[in-house]
Amino acid sequence: MTARSKFDLVVIGADMAGLAAAGCAARRGAQTALLRTGGEAPVEGAVAEPPNAVWRLLDLQQYDLKFEAPPVHASIAEKRPLATSDDPVRDGRALASRESALEHLWPSFIADMGRIGAADAVDRYLSANAVLDDYFADEMLKTHALSLCAAPFGLAGDEAGSAQALGVAAAARRVIPAQALHGALLRAAEAAGVEIVREKAEALSRSENKLWKATLDGGEEIRAKSVMASSALIAEAFGLRIETGGSPLLRRQGVEAFIRLRIEKAPKSALARKNAVFFTAPDRAAIRRARDAMIAGEIDEEPPLTFEIVGREIIARAPYCPARLVENGEEREWSGQDRQILGRHAASVIEKRLGGGASLREIEVLIGPDVGAGLRRRDFDAPAVPAPPPSKDPVAAAAALALELTGDE
Repeated sequence: MTARSKFDLVVIGADMAGLAAAGCAARRGAQTALLRTGGEAPVEGAVAEPPNAVWRLLDLQQYDLKFEAPPVHASIAEKRPLATSDDPVRDGRALASRESALEHLWPSFIADMGRIGAADAVDRYLSANAVLDDYFADEMLKTHALSLCAAPFGLAGDEAGSAQALGVAAAARRVIPAQALHGALLRAAEAAGVEIVREKAEALSRSENKLWKATLDGGEEIRAKSVMASSALIAEAFGLRIETGGSPLLRRQGVEAFIRLRIEKAPKSALARKNAVFFTAPDRAAIRRARDAMIAGEIDEEPPLTFEIVGREIIARAPYCPARLVENGEEREWSGQDRQILGRHAASVIEKRLGGGASLREIEVLIGPDVGAGLRRRDFDAPAVPAPPPSKDPVAAAAALALELTGDE
């Protein structure tokens, strides 16, 4: 086994968040290496515009990135859809048709959620449901907010501290096509001097002298002063313990499924609008049932989903999937048949919400971030690895952690 250079920082996970983290650290003078795991999620759809600090540090303006308007977020459990966007004032006016007080209450809610953690903000250790019950009476609106803010993290809103998830409601920005941003971040990381290692990471340990050692699948070793995962999910998929800092948002027993439904023709339903992300949860109880099924290692029969219609494809995500299924009291990995069952359940929910007419032709289901090898069991004897908290803007979260680890505030 041979050893390669020693680095200031090694980033585990060659996704967009990892590329941004490694590039920002390198731009601040840290010798940085980026390792792939094989579990990086598919580069699909559109993602949030990176924050100004990342934009300037990586000189992203030189890559001619094209912006898109943020998608409308629409709940379609009712005959009359409920939608919000990136404009709280406009949303308030639209929501006033449901309840006149919402014209001013919704912008106030968004502003308060954006201050979570500040001295004058909502107590960050409250549950999301408690906060929503204090603000609103409309059950569909509360379900909508949970679907937008808490569901992506596998939360049902009743967990202590889950109010912190509501802060993402205030974080809307323009979006960029994911493929374009991924390419720009890759070029920016290379230009910053990041060593992007072609071999796949196999194991991670820490020696008595406190140096980290990453072993590659070719037998070589990389040593580093600091190490981080690009996301909590990548760390989980790689079998690592995560240094959470007490974050209540970390999913410990669940993964997200990525579901692609190919259709013969676009649905005729008026709800099937472009540039929209749809939520399917009919009420908060359905979200809790899905969360509880996830913890129990079961596949929910009517999983809450988000989905987008892109040409002749429907791209769906199911955030409440167990990392491992439980059968007769024993844990087991996902099988092809299990994925087919989840895919059929998801297709049924989507067809019901759209009123039929989608003419589904093919269903593809990927489970979790490590779609090639499945989730590994975490090594609880290994030291915990820093990872950014779950975020609707994982690029910004990972970049901030990398700068913190390399001594830049």
